[in-house]
Amino acid sequence: MKKYIYSLILTMITFSLNAEGFYFGAGLNQSESNQHQYSSLTYTDYDDKDFGYKILFGYDYNDRVGVETVYNDLGQTTATINTPLTAKTDVQSIALAGVLKSDPINNFTFFGKIGQNLLHAHDEVSDGTSNGVTEMNMYYGLGVSYATAEEGIEWRLEYEEFGTAGGTDDRSDRPDEVDPTNISISLVKKF
Repeated sequence: MKKYIYSLILTMITFSLNAEGFYFGAGLNQSESNQHQYSSLTYTDYDDKDFGYKILFGYDYNDRVGVETVYNDLGQTTATINTPLTAKTDVQSIALAGVLKSDPINNFTFFGKIGQNLLHAHDEVSDGTSNGVTEMNMYYGLGVSYATAEEGIEWRLEYEEFGTAGGTDDRSDRPDEVDPTNISISLVKKF
């Protein structure tokens, strides 16, 4: 994972040497991890929705095509079964994606993203055990941005899918499978 992160950082630094077209953003998200539930277990508490945040760096090659690196903290899932045991699962993603944009329509621009992401899920169980997994998946996003009256500032509303990480079996060395989705609002500054 470190090699992937270093490659992304190097890529963004290379793009930012020519500052025109470079942008940075941050936002808040509402995620749903869609964590696997076993039919053989009785759940007394289950919450797979949480708030998180995102940080993004991007570079526009032109008005229609760009590339973007996105870090998403997708929050935490809490599941309690009647034995009793509680597992808290933290989920994060780092993605590299190509971005395709429409022509602006009254300051609104529609966009789509597709790329690869590293999806990480980490369990902390009340019996003292913990485990984690990182898997590479396809990454998708759809959204709309609104260019404000202030030059280079825009708001974004977007939906993202990250693929799956974890397992749907009884192995104790892997967290239960998550299949997160995310809706976010972000503020973006273009340079």
